[in-house]
Amino acid sequence: MAKAGLLILTQPLSHLHSLILPIIKQASVVVSDTLYVFLQPALQNQQLSKSTFLYPLGFTKELQSFVKEFYLNSSRLCHNLDIRILLSHISSNPSAHIAVPYSLKKEVSVLLSDSVKFQDSWMQGKNSLTDILKTSFSNIKSDLSFSLLSIGSAESSSSSESEVLELLQTYPNVVLGGTFDQLHTGHKVLLTESCLRCDKKLTVGITDGERNKKKVLWELMEPYEVRWQKVDNFVKEVKPNIVLEAVKIFDPFGPTITDPDLQCIVVSDETKAGGASVNEERIKRGFSSLDMVTIELIEDSCHAEDEESKISSSSYRKRLLGTLLTQVPVKQHLDKCPYRLAITGGIASGKSNVCSELEKLGAKIVNCDLLGHKAYAKGMSAYHKIIQEFGNSVLGEDEEIARPKLGQIVFNDKSKLEKLNSIVWPAIRQLAEEEISGYKKAGAKVVVLEAAVLLEAGWDDMVHEVWTTFVSAEEAIRRLITRNKFNKEDAQKRLDSQISNVDRIARSNVAICPEWEFEVTRKQVEKAWSLLQKRITQA
Repeated sequence: MAKAGLLILTQPLSHLHSLILPIIKQASVVVSDTLYVFLQPALQNQQLSKSTFLYPLGFTKELQSFVKEFYLNSSRLCHNLDIRILLSHISSNPSAHIAVPYSLKKEVSVLLSDSVKFQDSWMQGKNSLTDILKTSFSNIKSDLSFSLLSIGSAESSSSSESEVLELLQTYPNVVLGGTFDQLHTGHKVLLTESCLRCDKKLTVGITDGERNKKKVLWELMEPYEVRWQKVDNFVKEVKPNIVLEAVKIFDPFGPTITDPDLQCIVVSDETKAGGASVNEERIKRGFSSLDMVTIELIEDSCHAEDEESKISSSSYRKRLLGTLLTQVPVKQHLDKCPYRLAITGGIASGKSNVCSELEKLGAKIVNCDLLGHKAYAKGMSAYHKIIQEFGNSVLGEDEEIARPKLGQIVFNDKSKLEKLNSIVWPAIRQLAEEEISGYKKAGAKVVVLEAAVLLEAGWDDMVHEVWTTFVSAEEAIRRLITRNKFNKEDAQKRLDSQISNVDRIARSNVAICPEWEFEVTRKQVEKAWSLLQKRITQA
């Protein structure tokens, strides 16, 4: 199977409209990663040559509808094929339009088409056809293969004459905005409409900063640089003849209220109220209002019960929970069996519940919090070192270390807290290793190290994988107030004293979010466990 392919469709759009789904299904059998789609009805009746490939195609209502339906049908199949419809040869003024060759990022190793003419040309002279393709598309492999789609024929759709012939309005300068996390079909439709409407410069506002923290699972959001790069790659591939300007935005308006040269804004049904607000602000500043093009929200045929019914980045982020976010490094110093897994996370993030579910699935649990209590016990090596460092004033009447007394000393002095940790953390680590060794002798396959301070203590080298549990700050505070009887100020201070969720996730292989109903958490754990078993088997 080819990783990237070029699909050239030559039949009239009215004929192809009802065949979109079988076209995508057949292409997905041949191509696994990226499918570039090139619409060129002119090739149906003209000789294949360097000039006919980029022959201008009019931007009509029929074409607009076809492009949208192609993306919609791709989303209904619930596969990971990255479809990109090429647009630089499409124009509202075909007679004066000069298309530029396409710069494809992925190396194309298979050519697909609905045209028998292509098959005949391929059979008569593969090298000649490949050379012609290379004049219009970069990154075409010399040893290209060919696949003729067996899609049959269909009755023409009932497009009105105006849909076929009437050219839609375009603008020199077009703007749109969004988060563009986990670039998905909804984003592609929005960006594609913006590209089709744009003749010269496309301005894309990409949100960052505090605005993003209002999003569900924002902690799993891709960094701005990654989101910007994906938008940049998409636009430059599908329409290389326009200028793209990506702008980081921190408010609802971005460049729309500072650039007087903009003429059109592309919004979704969800953001059209924001578009209206933009125009109000522009009028206040003496700018002309923007023509607004609205895109309908796209239904997510593959959404789960706890996900949104529309295609959204938040649903995509939810699907990341329980999956491998970063590759597992090889740690030669660790035995393959038992496989060591760590569960870490901030206070009130649901670590114990996750460990309880893992225990039901067959894992053995090493609770470092309980080992911490054991490390303080009278007679342990850490016990004597603590008294030597902090004095007998930390002892209770039973001559055991009174942790509340010790806490009053160390939590108000960072240097003393670091000294205490330097005593206790190695002791806990040793006890954990002893417990793991016991489970190994008993034949355990997977051992889970439950450790809130795993990353702070540097214990991540003790395990093959690190899994992090996390909840939103609001939910953590609510739990601390309800469960631990903290007041809101103390709960916030406790959260602020810890590693942030973002930093913790960045140092983890898997993330689990017990924010919602327990059943949702259980499904995350089961998914994570199932994927873990596959990794262990492969290793």
